[in-house]
Amino acid sequence: MESSTDSIGIFGGSFNPLHIGHLLVAQEAWYRCRLSRVAFVPCAGNPLKDQPENDATDAQRLAMVRAAVEDDQRFYVDAHDLRRGGTTYSVDTVMRFRENHPEAELYFILGADSAEQLHRWKDAQIFMQLCRLVIYARRGAHDFSSGLPDQLKEFTVNWEFVSVNPVDISSSDIRTRLRQDRPVRYMVPDSVADFIHRNGVYDPLSRRQPE
Repeated sequence: MESSTDSIGIFGGSFNPLHIGHLLVAQEAWYRCRLSRVAFVPCAGNPLKDQPENDATDAQRLAMVRAAVEDDQRFYVDAHDLRRGGTTYSVDTVMRFRENHPEAELYFILGADSAEQLHRWKDAQIFMQLCRLVIYARRGAHDFSSGLPDQLKEFTVNWEFVSVNPVDISSSDIRTRLRQDRPVRYMVPDSVADFIHRNGVYDPLSRRQPE
């Protein structure tokens, strides 16, 4: 299902690793907002933050996202922010998409826990004027189905709440399970699980680059 105007969903995150919950959110946003496509935009690791010895490298995170979406024409990977390195603010990412796609309608996909902090973001009002927000529920966060939280009511916000059946999966839980040698089947796409096991990702004895 596509609109007559090119419409792009921007879905950023660390994706460490990408899991089924991410794909369900992207799919529901694509369907509900009639998007032409959804761009997965992995962010760079924080160079000022110590990386656990057995964490995924930026190259491995990128490879896992690509493995997950490469066979789905609705989705693609934008690696600019990751390759650029350092801190990239969401307003900068959206401005780049606007420059590259001047006629497209831009939709920024984010969880309710992030959305309720939008008033603290860099150039918050500019960011919210550049794109339409697609907000999905997160446990413990504000219920956007009932309206905007008080701290955002002073802003001009073009937004839509997307209801996705909650999936009790997090990337941190998956990393913990892998480090405990527990199965993650059905939590991540098969292509991601295969990549993780083939390359020893999250294995403290292995820090290999992707095959």
